[in-house]
Amino acid sequence: MTGICKIALPLCAALLLSACGGTSPSTVGAATAPAKQPAGDPAIAKLVPKDLTNAKVAVFGDWAPEEYVESGQIKGWSVELAKALSAKMGVAFTYTATGFDMIIPGLDNGRYDVAVASLGVTSERLESLDFVPLQKEGTAFGWKKGSGLNIKAIQDTCGKTVAVLTGAWEYKYLTENNAKTCGSNPMKIQQFKDQPSAELAVTSGRVQLVAAGSGKLKYSAKQTGQLETSDLLVNAVYNGLGVKKDSPLGPALKAALQAVIDDGTYAKIRSGWGVTSQGDLKTAVLITKANPEG
Repeated sequence: MTGICKIALPLCAALLLSACGGTSPSTVGAATAPAKQPAGDPAIAKLVPKDLTNAKVAVFGDWAPEEYVESGQIKGWSVELAKALSAKMGVAFTYTATGFDMIIPGLDNGRYDVAVASLGVTSERLESLDFVPLQKEGTAFGWKKGSGLNIKAIQDTCGKTVAVLTGAWEYKYLTENNAKTCGSNPMKIQQFKDQPSAELAVTSGRVQLVAAGSGKLKYSAKQTGQLETSDLLVNAVYNGLGVKKDSPLGPALKAALQAVIDDGTYAKIRSGWGVTSQGDLKTAVLITKANPEG
């Protein structure tokens, strides 16, 4: 919810989990069988704790094309990247799809080791999490096709109803900047428990705009044919993977990501999903509270 978030863009009520947002009964609980431990790249595998052979990975189940569940299968370009990182690290990843609002608490309490959830980096989240971003993405706006709307500047949102995913980066960003941007004619921001509900509110005419990560909205517009999206992007931020603060998996994931960037796997996966953009990474970073710029 850029990102959203996932934007990666205070988000969830409890640390505001770009992406992104709420639970969906059709996606919660989908899981893969435990994978066989891969051989790994020796230089990267040595960064992983010796007793860790299988990592528990939470996947936000409703954020296509990054990560989502379709016909009971966990899919998405960020999931494919996670599998490539797993192979480099020599650690089997077991993926479980869940609601966005369950992911950060799950990392905190040890239920999950890694989150594949288009998590946007925020100061609040850095209190308990470290991040290995997979891209840098901004917030875009979508509206019902044929409605005559067009958002060319952030001020064009003033006075309009705007749907956002509960806990997403967009909610924090828009609410914090509403008064400064719009003065006495503020946006009327409405939260929805999942992204499809937010988009449906727009396409059904109940809400004028939806705000979300640009990649997510453009994908939805292409898939449904019911949305138009802005060229305007605001507040680009890193988003991607999350781990518990000071987890040794952070440096290992960073090294693995750099390896798949260097060998071309990153670009191949991104281009294969049609999400190549100016937000593509050339250098992997590990973002922590002590090093918020990576």
